[in-house]
Parts: sequence; structure tokens; C-alpha cells
Amino acid sequence: MSDSESLESDVSGGARLVEELRVSGEWDEPEVRTRCLELLEREGACVLTQVVDKRVLEEVREAVEPTLQRIAERLEEDGQNLSEEVKNEFGLVRAPPVGDGKTNVHFDEYESPEHGAMERLARQSRFEDIVSSYIGRPCTLYEAGASITTPGGEGMEWHRDGTEGEVTVLMSLSNVEADQGQLGVIPRSHKGAKLEKLKDEELTAADDDKAVWYSYRAGCPMIIDARTQHSVRDNVSQDTRCILWYIYN
Repeated sequence: MSDSESLESDVSGGARLVEELRVSGEWDEPEVRTRCLELLEREGACVLTQVVDKRVLEEVREAVEPTLQRIAERLEEDGQNLSEEVKNEFGLVRAPPVGDGKTNVHFDEYESPEHGAMERLARQSRFEDIVSSYIGRPCTLYEAGASITTPGGEGMEWHRDGTEGEVTVLMSLSNVEADQGQLGVIPRSHKGAKLEKLKDEELTAADDDKAVWYSYRAGCPMIIDARTQHSVRDNVSQDTRCILWYIYN
């Protein structure tokens, strides 16, 4: 089964995601570039199924995922808070909790092999080129990290990541099943968004009904205009959920 086929068969609660937000093909293909940029302009998000090379994905998975799983184990053992000693052990500069059972981890960008692997994946997958083409000017990686949600951990409410000219790339190194916590987006919610992300208007039930939901497929990133409203469902499974995130501006 191909990545695009597994994406289509495993997206639940949002068939519109497959039909409207998915782009299959490599970034160098003109029709892929055109379709991706059209979706980002109109919908504020798209899923790219073939921009990450499978060999690179496997290399980065082997370099990063075991560390994330060990961090998750320590989080469960230590009450979801990591001491400075443990952070140093894993090469982390920050590990702020962002919910009950949910932690963002930031590897040392100069000395951590995990951060180096994550940057290599982004570089070889042309994330910077994709974002720059959408924004219309050269963009660079501002920050990268990983989100770890242990079994039973909370999701996130609807929110925006940033303002005009910023883009978030979210992806998993392994498949994430629906009960581990799907990613939801509200298409077109970037249009007319307030520039100050902390002053969003409260979403209504009608807005929530517009959402589409994505069960991450390995190596199939979702590109999101930072103004697009998105959220994450709770992890109600017995497995840890690990997501890589990249912020460009």
C-alpha cells in the first residue's frame, strides 16, 4: 500500500481532507507545486504525501523516535515533569508541559543528533522551498521540536500558531491512529484572521462542524498557514503519540 493509499483509507471523520487537502507527487512536479499553493491560499492547509523520501524518513525515524519514546517513559515515571538532569541526559534545552500528559520538547540545535536529524529531514524534503513559494519571499526555519502525548494525554483546543507570513509543518515518523489523537483543521479559517493570535474570536459550533480530521501517516506532513485554526484530539489509546513540528517565517 502506498503512502497516499494509506492516507486515504485511514482518514476518519473527514473525507473532505482526502478530497480537498491531499496532494500526491513530488515537489518538483509543476502540477504538485500548483496544487499545493492553491490549497494553501484557499484552504490554509494541505497534506503532501510524497515529498519526504522513504530512505530519509527511515533514517530519521531510527535517529529520533527511540529517544522520543524514552523521553515519554521518563515523563510517565516522573509525573510529566523532567528535571534539568534528565533534560541534559536527552540533549533538551526546554521541555514545557502544554497540557495534561502533553509536552513539547526542544533539542539542542547545536549538539543534539536528534535535532540534526530533524533539520536534515526538513532540508531534504524541501520544506523551506515549499513555505517560501507560498509566502512569496525567502523563509527560513525559525524553530523545530517534537510534541509528545503519553497515553491518556490531553489534546489541544482550537488555536492559531502565528500571524501572516508564518507557516507550521506538522508530521509524524510513524503512523498515528485515530485514537492516539487526530489533527483537526478548519479550512479557510486563515482568511480574515486577526493578526494578533492571542485575540482570536471564540469558535462557534458551526465553525467546529467545518473541521476536517487527519490521522497522521508516516512521512506525510501537513503544511498549515499559521493563522489557520487547528486542534488535536485527546490520546485515548495505550500508545504514545509523537509529532514533529517546524515553524517557518
